[in-house]
Amino acid sequence: MTREELNKELRMHSATWQAVAAVYGLLVGTMVLSAMAVMA
Repeated sequence: MTREELNKELRMHSATWQAVAAVYGLLVGTMVLSAMAVMA
């Protein structure tokens, strides 16, 4: 694999990193909200 191919791969993954973080944050937020609803 050349350096250029590696850079392209890294750029593609950095673009999907934000989507993964958003979905993960949404899941954690839903879990926290449901936990608060159960405790209340």
